[in-house]
Amino acid sequence: MQGTESRGGMFFGWILLVGLFLIYAASNGILINTMPLIFPDLAAEFGWNKEQVTRPATTFFLLAALLNPLAGYLLDRFSVRWLMLGGSVGITIVLVLMPLVQDHDQLMGLYVLFAIALSLSGLGPSLMLLSRWFVRYRGIAFGILLLASSFGGVIFPEIVENFLPDWRAAVQVMAIVGGIMLVIPAIFLLRDHPSQSGQAPDGVRGTELEAPPKPDAMLGVLKRLVSSPVFYLLAFSTGTLWFCIVGMLNNQGLFLRDELGLGAGTAAGIFQIFFVSAIVGKLLFGYLADKFDKLKVMLASVFNLGAGLALLFLATPGEAFWPTAYAVVYGVGYAGAFTMIQLAIAEFYAGRNYGKILGIFICIDSLAGSVGSWYMARTADATGTYMGGFTVMISLCVVAVLCVIALMWWRRRRA
Repeated sequence: MQGTESRGGMFFGWILLVGLFLIYAASNGILINTMPLIFPDLAAEFGWNKEQVTRPATTFFLLAALLNPLAGYLLDRFSVRWLMLGGSVGITIVLVLMPLVQDHDQLMGLYVLFAIALSLSGLGPSLMLLSRWFVRYRGIAFGILLLASSFGGVIFPEIVENFLPDWRAAVQVMAIVGGIMLVIPAIFLLRDHPSQSGQAPDGVRGTELEAPPKPDAMLGVLKRLVSSPVFYLLAFSTGTLWFCIVGMLNNQGLFLRDELGLGAGTAAGIFQIFFVSAIVGKLLFGYLADKFDKLKVMLASVFNLGAGLALLFLATPGEAFWPTAYAVVYGVGYAGAFTMIQLAIAEFYAGRNYGKILGIFICIDSLAGSVGSWYMARTADATGTYMGGFTVMISLCVVAVLCVIALMWWRRRRA
């Protein structure tokens, strides 16, 4: 039967998307995209090297990897809305506590709490809600949501720039602004299923609203996953990209300020250019994903990522031209790769077990990101430069290209 516009006026999915946008802009915009900007000031105050100052963030991604399968189970079984509210409140509380840090163990403990809270209110829960509310418009909805972390990456570095080197004051202001963006939308703008608003996905329905399907047991989901080559190819390609993405996010502030000798204001400006470019990239690749083959679009994003990394080999200390060029090219490629990872997973696995499967992929990707963050900092400490790490990242982009090409070949063979 031809779908008709659902009752209740405006489709609530767009309102929900606004709420998720604000939450994601604050959570990832602060924890992942902005906190690395204060790492040089933490290192200067406490006398930590690059590996030590990035270790809490590395642990954060490692713990997030371990927690995401459990979070996926909880998200399939309980209200995503209430879990996200709990995580949002948790992030706000930890941000309030962070300026009280006096040693490395305390910072490590807070990042552990960040990981627990973000696993309940971060990307996985948000994508799970969107996959329930959008089908036909899933590409654009995912693209808009993924813009949020870059939007946060533009706003919050501006706050940090105005307060550095007083990183404690910067975090205090982020706690206030971020807390409002996290908690208020979680209370008022989220719903678990379209049926709760008398609607259906995309705002259209037939004569009856469908009840949300019950997910399968985790063991059965795992058995089906590991029996398919798609899982291994997709996991390896997304994992290598996350190695590059997280490795750069946690280390680019240290690279810009320590290795290139750029000031805090210049580095913050390059961060903002990076995330403005990421906004462009997410819009562009989200649009392309709805128009063209998603795997081909993903391939283009990986080429963009590698090209951005290559520009850093032209950078010289004290000048900002090539780092700025990197911020534009890599920012677009990072955003494209990040967007296409989520859309590719949804393309192959959206359905009643999506929460569990997404949790498994986020686990793999977070582990890879944790290794990338640790490897980049450790290599820079050992050699005095990040250039060796950049070479490894470009090589991994080549590996990701091969995996995506293999996925395209497998899909053609199955067709």
